[in-house]
Amino acid sequence: MHYIIQILAAILVGTAIGAILGPRNKVLFVGSAVAIALGLVAIFTASWVMLAIGTAVFLVVQGMQRAHA
Repeated sequence: MHYIIQILAAILVGTAIGAILGPRNKVLFVGSAVAIALGLVAIFTASWVMLAIGTAVFLVVQGMQRAHA
């Protein structure tokens, strides 16, 4: 189970890095940075709670960014 959490956390970190490299938006940048930090914590601790919080933050920020476009 730990490996699955670590793989999902790596996917979260990768998509958040991709979002940071995309169009500049302050809300998207901050939310993606938070998602990267929580994803890295989830990789090293295999904590599903950190993974869930990081994913939720990333999805909320993505929704906010799409609403303002």
